[in-house]
Amino acid sequence: MKPVTIVGGGLAGLTLGLQLRQKGVPVLLHDAGTYPRHRVCGEYLSGRALSIIESLGLRPGLDRLGAVESSDVLLSMGSSLLSRRTLPQPALCLSRYEFDRFLVQELAKAGGKIQTAHRIPAQPAEGTVLATGRQPSATEHGWRWFGLKAHARNVNLEAGLEMHLSSRGYIGLCRIENNQVNVCGLFRSRSPVRDLVTSWKDWLGGDPESLLHKRICHAEWDESSFSSIAALSLSPQRASVHAGLRIGDALTMIPPVTGNGMSMAIEGGELAASPLVEWSKNKLDWDSAVKKVATHLDTAFAPRLRHARWLQHAMFDPVAQSVVWNLSRIFPDFPSLLFRLTR
Repeated sequence: MKPVTIVGGGLAGLTLGLQLRQKGVPVLLHDAGTYPRHRVCGEYLSGRALSIIESLGLRPGLDRLGAVESSDVLLSMGSSLLSRRTLPQPALCLSRYEFDRFLVQELAKAGGKIQTAHRIPAQPAEGTVLATGRQPSATEHGWRWFGLKAHARNVNLEAGLEMHLSSRGYIGLCRIENNQVNVCGLFRSRSPVRDLVTSWKDWLGGDPESLLHKRICHAEWDESSFSSIAALSLSPQRASVHAGLRIGDALTMIPPVTGNGMSMAIEGGELAASPLVEWSKNKLDWDSAVKKVATHLDTAFAPRLRHARWLQHAMFDPVAQSVVWNLSRIFPDFPSLLFRLTR
């Protein structure tokens, strides 16, 4: 069988590698960094990816690592609070530090070859899958998007997931392993923010008098877990318009408010696996495999990306934010509907 080269060792690349190895396809994965490392991530795995995790036989290992099941959500805006809602489907919460390390170990055990601290050009080529992470964009419509994340203890949550809207962005909190809480936020600014190394706690801490601020004010931060990312692009992309075979954030990034980014990365790996196996067995030429994967990805992701784009706009536009908030108050099932539409 012909080998597949995967450039990028995030969730998309690692889970694709595992699926290919289970089919006997030789896999070489390159990652520019090393494992384990902290990443800006909601660390909230929900949606269809959970069944993929089960099919790969990974769920028992994640449970042993202390993954926390999350079945409800709480929404706040400033000091206003919506009552806790049960989600249509439970999620699984685990730090990327542990999750990625576990996946690397599993891929190595399955016979995949892994090269870390090794950067190669992310160029489309036959037999190469690009899973290198986001496509950077300095600004979108004049805004600079950036994400911040850190772990903390001594943060008491009233739900498995809490979403807090602030004047500068939104922050998600979820319980993860070892009695920690992942605090992860998306923010925007018209001008560069140059002091994040010293001011990140202020950004993640919310506005004074807000419910988020009350949650965070006594937090015991694990400063080694802090990470940041900038030049984010949240404009949806279609696989069919890109050269080569792309999965995960190398293709498109769904707004973090949906809590579906980790799932889309893993789903993308699954959708790419079967055509790649056919190519590896010489049953499909490369161009046909790329087109087949692109069709699968666009069909699976286009509807949720469309709904997520609207939801993302609502999080930052005062009028739309008010509409969403009031609909959620009047119709208790409205947040659950949004949850389903972005999965």
